[in-house]
Formats: sequence, C-alpha cells, structure tokens
Amino acid sequence: VDDEKARVLIHSLLDHHVLKELDLSHNIIGDRAARAIGKLINRSNLEKLSVYDNKIRGPGAQAIAYALSRNITLRSLNLRLNRIGDEGGQAIAQALLKNTTLVDLHLGSNELTEPTATALSQVLVQNKTIKSINLSCNRLGSDGGKQLEEG
Repeated sequence: VDDEKARVLIHSLLDHHVLKELDLSHNIIGDRAARAIGKLINRSNLEKLSVYDNKIRGPGAQAIAYALSRNITLRSLNLRLNRIGDEGGQAIAQALLKNTTLVDLHLGSNELTEPTATALSQVLVQNKTIKSINLSCNRLGSDGGKQLEEG
C-alpha cells in the first residue's frame, strides 16, 4: 500500500469510531499518508496503531506527534523501521510531554541519535503514563544512553 492508497483507506476510516486497532505495517507509506494517520488518530478511538516498516520520515512523524499531543485514546504506537530521524523523534518526545494515555512506544531502527535521547529523558521524568519505550537499533551513543539513564 502506497501513500495514495493509504490515504484513501484512512479517509474511509475517519468516522469509524468503533475501530480500536489498526496495523498498516510492511507497506510503502510515506509522509503524505502519515499526515492522514495524524488526522485518524484525532478523529477515531484507536488504542493501538502499528505503522512499522514503512517510509515515514521526520515530517510525517511530526504530523503523528501533533496528533499524539492531543489524543486521549491511543495506548500503543509502533513506528519502528521507518526513518523519522531526530526531527521526528524529538517531535514525538515533545508530544509525550502532553499525552497522558500512551503506554507503549516502539521507535527502534529510526536513525535516532543523542538529541532524541535527551528529549526522551525529559519524558521519562515528566510522563507518568508511558511504561515502555523501545529504542533498539538506533545510534543514541554513550551520552544519549547516560541522558536516558538519568531520566
């Protein structure tokens, strides 16, 4: 499923309020569809969203982050194996300073480095809801690891 097909699918789900779980993994979804996913997050009652192994980059992750900052139902978000980079990672971290429902977050293999680790260390201090953040296969470095440990 590419961006255009994903956007059509998501548009058809916007007012489907009984949908609790959506898995769009292993596709070729990019930033345009990620913006549509952001709209879906805010107009649905999704509790679990998986979009791993796609082509989402920083701008798409920022759209998802914006939605996450306002969302009150999503409990699990899996973004692993995308390319959100620090631009997207830091946006997600900022969203988690406002979000009070997300429990599990998977950001593995997203080209994240120390700036994202620093931002997430603040989340660990302030956000009392998040229980699991997977950052495997990123390049956080020893300083990033120290930041997270202190968080």
